[in-house]
Amino acid sequence: MANSLPWTSAPLPALAQRELHVWRATLDVSPAVIRRLESTLNADEKLRAEKFLVPQARERFVAARGILRELLARYLEIEPEKIDFMYGPQGKPSLSSVHNSRVRFSVSHSREMGLFAFANCGEVGVDIEQVKPDFKGMEIASHFFSSEEIAALAKLPPELGVEAFFGCWTRKEAYVKARGQGLSIPLRSFTVSFADSKQLLRDETGAPWSCYALEPAPGFAGAVVAAGDNWSLKCWQWSAGAESLNRSTAKTSA
Repeated sequence: MANSLPWTSAPLPALAQRELHVWRATLDVSPAVIRRLESTLNADEKLRAEKFLVPQARERFVAARGILRELLARYLEIEPEKIDFMYGPQGKPSLSSVHNSRVRFSVSHSREMGLFAFANCGEVGVDIEQVKPDFKGMEIASHFFSSEEIAALAKLPPELGVEAFFGCWTRKEAYVKARGQGLSIPLRSFTVSFADSKQLLRDETGAPWSCYALEPAPGFAGAVVAAGDNWSLKCWQWSAGAESLNRSTAKTSA
């Protein structure tokens, strides 16, 4: 089960305290939009883009990075190309200290769909996966899921098992990404419920992490996790035509 909140278009939403914003976006956009998004990337991002041998994969990478910059620019009220990132020990990106911002974010994409999560008072992680009908979920689950998750998955009929597997997988990936510790947190070391659209996870210290299942698009599973509890989840739809509004409202630094 996933949260069935509507995905709403929003020109410039405010990121209030205890609000968790998740944006969905299609990464298959027009060549003109790709050029616009690519113009906001820094040299390192453009170099990474050039390493993709398949043009479609390259364009989707450019779209994901460019959309992230446009969304962050809305929250910070600066130009997208002026966003500066830094990276943690396990590679988790965050805003550079030059921005003096509490905004935290996470990005995930699968094929043509991307998810972008934002919060301003705690770490956040998001994951999206395409649901593959013929996927051998139980075989993968036996290596990465907890014993409780494996038992719950085995009780389901085959027609429900695949969707449940991806629901479980995205919840676990979103949690690990929110923690920012990478593979140092084994996926089978904690248990999530793929029957609940909202649940509270506890880390090894007992601290709470809120987990929400999402419905990003038909044929996709998603989840977002944020540190703490009592979040207000809001889901937004990114539009390629919002750039002019974003630039007109951005505050250009002196």
